[in-house]
Amino acid sequence: MTDTTTPETVLVKTPSVSCDGGVGGLGHPRIYLRIVDKEISCPYCSKRFVLEDGAMGDAH
Repeated sequence: MTDTTTPETVLVKTPSVSCDGGVGGLGHPRIYLRIVDKEISCPYCSKRFVLEDGAMGDAH
């Protein structure tokens, strides 16, 4: 049995991320998020984006 209540966690290398919630009817409008501290959650689907240790900030 798969636990569908736990939000997906994605490790990222940059503080700027986008989320569309998935493919097809399971998705939501694409939004862009900026990680200020260590992580951020999508307000639509609760997917968590966690900045990898040692990741570099945006160059611009």
